[in-house]
Amino acid sequence: MKRFDQPILVTRPYLPDLESFKKGCEEIWANQWLTNNGPVHRRFHSALAARLGVPETNLALFSNGTLALEIGFQALGLAGGEVITTPFTFVATSHALRRIGALPVFADVDPETLCLSPAAAEKLITPRTKAIVPVHVYGNACDVEGFRRLGEKYGVKIVYDAAHAFGTDLHRHGDMSMFSLHPTKLFHSCEGGLLVFRDAALQQQLFDLRNFAIHSELECVDVGTNAKMNELQALMGLECLKKIDDLLDWRRRVHAAYAEAFADCPSVTCLDKSLNCAYCPVLLKDFETRERVYEGLKACNVFARRYFYPLLTDFAPYVYARGTCPVAEDAARRVLTLPTYYGLAPETVREIARCVKEIAE
Repeated sequence: MKRFDQPILVTRPYLPDLESFKKGCEEIWANQWLTNNGPVHRRFHSALAARLGVPETNLALFSNGTLALEIGFQALGLAGGEVITTPFTFVATSHALRRIGALPVFADVDPETLCLSPAAAEKLITPRTKAIVPVHVYGNACDVEGFRRLGEKYGVKIVYDAAHAFGTDLHRHGDMSMFSLHPTKLFHSCEGGLLVFRDAALQQQLFDLRNFAIHSELECVDVGTNAKMNELQALMGLECLKKIDDLLDWRRRVHAAYAEAFADCPSVTCLDKSLNCAYCPVLLKDFETRERVYEGLKACNVFARRYFYPLLTDFAPYVYARGTCPVAEDAARRVLTLPTYYGLAPETVREIARCVKEIAE
């Protein structure tokens, strides 16, 4: 079994052309404007609106995705209510709810996409439910029509955690979507978060809340925080945005190479529902096999990740819901995400797949 000379991590951030980035830094130095809605930030805002095909009035940038979620939930008035969401996600989804005073209520996932199931969510709707927060896990599309019907039927907000879903059209659904611009994602701004929302009237409130809700030296209108994206983050985002189509294309080729390599391997199931190939998750036949593959790959100098394990309901803040989501619990015990990033060579993908098959079978 091959051991790679250099460690292969589950992801590596794309870094843009250094000379082009330096030119952007020279502009920032000349402006002496580092944060607070500077000119580079404004250009990034406009470029994202153009890329996503939405009005500039319907998006807002933040210093990171978690704060974008928190502020979005706050602006939508979810504090004090119950919010139905998935346990099969990163902790930020539920942490953001808890931090604004909402109670996460966990529903099970669809076994094909591992995204929140509308049918499971509907069973948990009560008069206390203010919203449903599905997650486009791995860039897999939730049943957006199913959630649209639930929103209309019960009068609840539908807010998508679309952290993994940049490069898709999934922002066109629901009341709000949050994209993470963290360097582990296929598109990033060093750190960052992006909200896209249906109601343009929300934008001013979101702008207020990301800047302490201070309107002037003499006026503070709400309890906000400091969640502003700075100029260097915006510059990184602009530079990476130039390459987004190449980044998406490379991920698709990596994804296809894994799918081909595992096509004849019944003990490894590729989850091939992603719209942007943001991750390369596979399901192993059982927990013991997954753990053996996970540890065996380390011996090959390959560092996969068990996204998402443990399940959120196994963590102390959410243990009140342990045992309520059997499909998600089973997936968390069998899933393994394999390396994928811009520059990962197809022959390396095939070697990784060979290692997985040799360990799993």
